[in-house]
Amino acid sequence: RSGPPGPGGGDGGPPGPSPSGAGKQAAPGRAAAMCPNCGSRNIESLGPSGSSVCTDCGIIVEENTIVSSVEFVEGAGGSSSMVGQYVGANSARGFGTGARRGQYGFSRQSRENTLASGRRRIQDVAALMRLGPHLVDAAHRLFTVAVERNFVQGRKRSHVIAACLYTSCRQEKSQHMLIDFSDALQINVYVLGTCFLKFRRLLGLKLEIIDPALFVYRFAAHLDLGDGANRVAMSALRLVARMKRDWIVAGRRPAGICAAALLIASRAHGYERQHADVTKVLRVCGVTVM
Repeated sequence: RSGPPGPGGGDGGPPGPSPSGAGKQAAPGRAAAMCPNCGSRNIESLGPSGSSVCTDCGIIVEENTIVSSVEFVEGAGGSSSMVGQYVGANSARGFGTGARRGQYGFSRQSRENTLASGRRRIQDVAALMRLGPHLVDAAHRLFTVAVERNFVQGRKRSHVIAACLYTSCRQEKSQHMLIDFSDALQINVYVLGTCFLKFRRLLGLKLEIIDPALFVYRFAAHLDLGDGANRVAMSALRLVARMKRDWIVAGRRPAGICAAALLIASRAHGYERQHADVTKVLRVCGVTVM
């Protein structure tokens, strides 16, 4: 006596094969991909290119996927090279390695080259200025925005990098002035100031006014005050605070306020310092101090 018909159409036999494509199973540990166009799960991988194509409608489901397999090819001179694409941490797309880069990968984009060379240049200037790594990272983020908004077009790279580093120093309230970058890079301070103002206007940054007290200890150490440098700096800080209460600092540059406070404080503690001594250290005009 025959049994009831099976799912495959036979009499009581085991289930027959499923329709075309239904029997394919996804790889273990990976969910089966679905075509976004027709909804089919008949996805075929193209191997080294890292692409997946739907066999029903022909649309590319995935492109430049990361694969775990490692393959090598033999070159013309008998040398072997690895097949694949290298994807950096900040890369928008992969670029190939080895002799067959043009076939299996993409050439590195100009934007990524600009960002990589900009970061190296930022690190060189930061090492010259003795800036911390957090300032380097902040400046590189600003440089990335400058590249995206085409701010580097028509400008020297050193000007843009100095503007990014000075902006990060202003945001972190560091004891660095724009003239310090001018001396380190041998660029006119007014040229750097123009580039910085345009960059700040482009990003719409709201930077706080520099506090003159940030530079008191720095420049007090260059006045050859010996053991009394700390006492002179403390007196200069009190003078700056009094100038703030009396609105003397309004409309004046921080370097001029710091120079006047240090000159008065050093004379109050018995140190004979002239205007030329202070103006040489802070690089301000003698009329400004007077």
